[in-house]
Amino acid sequence: MKRVGIVTVYCKNYNYGGQLGAYALQKTIAKLGFHCEQITFKWQSEYYLQACESAKSAEHFRIFSESIPHSEHLYTVSDIAECVDDYDIFVCGSDPIWGLPWVISDDILPCMALSFVPASKTKIAYAPSMGGAEIGPDRKNILAPHVNSLDFVSVREKSAIPFVKTMKNGEVTHVLDPVMLLDESEWDDISAIPPEKAYILTYDLRDTGVQKYAEALSKKYGYEIISLATAGAATFGPKEFVGYIKHAKYFITSAFHGAVFAILYKVPFLVFPVSDHSQDPKSMDLRLIALLDTFGLSSCYVYDTANIPNIDDVTFHHIDESETSAFRHHSLQFLKVALEA
Repeated sequence: MKRVGIVTVYCKNYNYGGQLGAYALQKTIAKLGFHCEQITFKWQSEYYLQACESAKSAEHFRIFSESIPHSEHLYTVSDIAECVDDYDIFVCGSDPIWGLPWVISDDILPCMALSFVPASKTKIAYAPSMGGAEIGPDRKNILAPHVNSLDFVSVREKSAIPFVKTMKNGEVTHVLDPVMLLDESEWDDISAIPPEKAYILTYDLRDTGVQKYAEALSKKYGYEIISLATAGAATFGPKEFVGYIKHAKYFITSAFHGAVFAILYKVPFLVFPVSDHSQDPKSMDLRLIALLDTFGLSSCYVYDTANIPNIDDVTFHHIDESETSAFRHHSLQFLKVALEA
């Protein structure tokens, strides 16, 4: 059985999307018949690390993180090449591993495109993101030679394909976020059951208007508000994130993976923009807009906070499940072909 090592923002990343994406990609590759684990790689700054570890939800995240198969050794930029002999195949992805300079520093960026792996090993990018559709020229210059050295390249945002093609000679494939490679029953297996009451759920990355809208909705229907995060800091663990979204009456968010799970569980939701310039090629909101476009849910995006869509108008009847299944199959096929090459 061939061994696969994944490099992503897994290690001590107490962020819902980061942990659940790491869980889903490892599980998916293992289901395809490979021995697969996360490479425990210190990718964040000391400041970010301390912020994660001091969060009140840290213990929930630590326990969940430990449940994901991972290397025993904690690697850094200086010694990550020492893991090369432990794996036959390397995968980088998902999440914004090719963007967000305030999170992924210039010295870490090449590792997120497997710069430390020799050409004799298979190197795959599965659904990496740049946050937006592009990155700045300085970051591109750092990343480009390593992206071009990858054997198989896919991206999470379709809008990012033209830009990534300027770094990669060859095909660049659009695939699903790894979270969507698992079905509802597989997420149900790990989800925590919320209190038995009607509630409106919020998850806001910053003060975008989510809470204000939820309060108006609460006043209208009399439902309690439960918040998954306050000022971007998680208040529950990953298992609660999944279960609380599933059972919510309404879900208001500004987060990508919040929208992903709302779509999976068909929970009426709205997405508030996290940046002031959502159409900027480097905006983090482009990944959300692209996701909603893929599923015909553009009306769930709040383009103008003075004219918020009616959440009661949100339906999922128009989503063609055969098309969703085909996209999932296409994404799995990309992985399967790349892993078996």
